[in-house]
Amino acid sequence: MSPWIKSYLLLFLSPLYTVLTSLEYEPKFDRPMVNVTVKEKNTAILPCSVNFLGSHEVVWTDQFSTLLTYQDRRIIDDERLSVERPYTRDWNLHIRDVRYSDQGIYNCQINTTPVKIKTINLVVLVPAKILEHLSSTDTTVREGDTVTLICNVTGTPHPEVTWYRKHGRGEEKQSELCPGNDKVGVNGEVLIIHNVTRYCGGDYECVAFNGVPPAVSKIVEVFVEFAPEIYLPNKKMRQEKGKDTILECTVTAFPHAVTLWQKDGVQITTSTLKYRVEVYDEDANQLTLSLRVFNIEESDFGAYTCVSSNTLGEDQETMYLSEHVRATVTTKKPSTSTQNLYIPATSHQKLIVSRRPPVARPSATLASGQSLEGLPMENTHDRQPTRRPVYEPSYRGRDDTNKRILATKKKENASTRPGSVSFTSQTLASILLAVLLSVML
Repeated sequence: MSPWIKSYLLLFLSPLYTVLTSLEYEPKFDRPMVNVTVKEKNTAILPCSVNFLGSHEVVWTDQFSTLLTYQDRRIIDDERLSVERPYTRDWNLHIRDVRYSDQGIYNCQINTTPVKIKTINLVVLVPAKILEHLSSTDTTVREGDTVTLICNVTGTPHPEVTWYRKHGRGEEKQSELCPGNDKVGVNGEVLIIHNVTRYCGGDYECVAFNGVPPAVSKIVEVFVEFAPEIYLPNKKMRQEKGKDTILECTVTAFPHAVTLWQKDGVQITTSTLKYRVEVYDEDANQLTLSLRVFNIEESDFGAYTCVSSNTLGEDQETMYLSEHVRATVTTKKPSTSTQNLYIPATSHQKLIVSRRPPVARPSATLASGQSLEGLPMENTHDRQPTRRPVYEPSYRGRDDTNKRILATKKKENASTRPGSVSFTSQTLASILLAVLLSVML
């Protein structure tokens, strides 16, 4: 190739080579912009990787163009900042114990012409926090007033506040505005309770959370003042003389009331041997007053009044103690008297006894015009005796006497064995004795 051609090529290609060389080795960032999110008090790492840096230099500035670092050296007087280089092309800015005030724009710059800049957007998440000096403390109101509870919070993002109410110990009664161990139903930093009742007293908890753990909470206790209210489990009691008994009344009040027992308008003291008064705490605003009466006498029966009062009012309830008499059960013994079936015969009487043996007849119910066998009765006037009697009456009165004796024997047989006409040994003995007496006469 001729010299003039080489000179021509060098003159033409020299600028092109310079441009290509400058483009190939010009410093550049891996990414032009990055968002970094970090929780408060942690370490924020702002990445900056430069390719083909060459003889150029790297600096870090903040959103106010304040020079923070030069190359790998810290410029400002903040020991939390440093430049870390895990690799030769890395110029990462570390911010330890990051604060919410550190949030903003940071620039990684290369002193080229023009200056090349990589932007880092630092977002600092702040957990929810309750501002105690701007929030409600324990408060006391009267029944029927309006209660306003405030829970002032901060955080990034702004926290959501939820109110809860906790039961008091042993609490059972509730109102619609005071549902108990559940959400009150209002979200926000301010909770308003209108026309507060005694059942609305207790602990109210506000819980603030913005997605950045942990959640924070604050408890505000509400005291509701109200007049005493007395409840008697029993309004009437009975007990025997000589025994002991216990009378009880339950008092609900706030502030705590002065409670006592009265008998016929006179206050009962505990200094006597007749009475003993004891107090039992049932709940924060509830107590039970117990009165024990020893060795009950007639004078102890009557009305007992439980009286309670505080600065807001007074209440009283009366119960009655009466005597209990045990019912006595008496049993009546059956009569053991016996009937004498023996009829003595006089000297002027003789028995007419038939020698025909008695005939046993089956048991039957007698009806009008029927015999024991259920057949029509015969006419005894037309019937002739089969045998003549051994003895005959000495006078007309003997017939009546014999009839009475026979009727007595029939009754004895009927009472001895119902439904049967057989003779008993006692009846036969009586008849034989009567026959012997007749013979002797």
